[in-house]
Amino acid sequence: MDFEALEVYKKRFWLNPVLFLEISRIKSGISKCALPQKVFEPDFSVYEKLNSKFARFMNGECEAEELYKTAEVVEKTAINTLNPVLLEAISELELRLTPVVVFASRVLKRKLFYSEIQFFISKNAADLKKLRRLDRKIIEGKIEFGKGRDRLIKIEGEILGYPECCVDKYIESKKTFPAESRLITECIENGIFDQVLKAFRESRIISLPQFFTSNFYPCSVECKRAEKVGLKIEEWLDEYRDAFRLWSMVNALYHLVVGYKASKVEDDFGRRLRSYYSGLESRDLEVIEALSPHTANLTEFSNLFIKRVLQFRENQKD
Repeated sequence: MDFEALEVYKKRFWLNPVLFLEISRIKSGISKCALPQKVFEPDFSVYEKLNSKFARFMNGECEAEELYKTAEVVEKTAINTLNPVLLEAISELELRLTPVVVFASRVLKRKLFYSEIQFFISKNAADLKKLRRLDRKIIEGKIEFGKGRDRLIKIEGEILGYPECCVDKYIESKKTFPAESRLITECIENGIFDQVLKAFRESRIISLPQFFTSNFYPCSVECKRAEKVGLKIEEWLDEYRDAFRLWSMVNALYHLVVGYKASKVEDDFGRRLRSYYSGLESRDLEVIEALSPHTANLTEFSNLFIKRVLQFRENQKD
């Protein structure tokens, strides 16, 4: 870690550990951008204006040009409703936060549009222009939805520093077995869930570098490229590497909890998972149950978890 970045980290890190762990991917040279989840939440009134205009567009009551002019205003307004201390910290690291309004869903298999503001951190906001242009082409029908969505995923994967093999596998999942379902199955078969549960029982910090960020699905739990990304982040973080390791553990636990919920559903996938979860010890199920309410906002839980564990260890040293 370079000296200036280290000083900012020491000064600001505990404000929001997940945010700074995401930023480390840029500062270590792995990616052009970062897309922190649930860190920046603009005032609800910003979404009201955006959703209202989007509804009018979908009902044929206004043109795309009007929709995107509103989106530009919303992007500028959104910045002014965010935490100024975090914005200052980002600036101190010679980075900038850029809100980007998008409408084409990258998540679900089916064709779906909805209004969303994504908050990218980058050195150069010009890297996000491709996303804006392509998203508009999709919603205007100038490019077929599936083809456009795949291109969006490709562009996002590239600027976020994700391994190409993982991005391609995620695109493939839109036509076949869902990426998250595949990953849960692999975590069971390869003992990842057992490994992280054992670490929790023994109060140990372990590294699962392939889970270097949330909302990322490695092409395999044994993907060497994904592991290499995580290990490079660890190396760059230096004295904060245990924070990264704790975050990787929480990211793996998230999939464990999602699998647990799926095991209760009466379908083929649920039945396949049930034998694993029914064989867990009660103390392991307690960990799953404790984390379950927090899956909607994993960032908030991760920040609290990282702070408590590492600050407790510091107090023990003293």
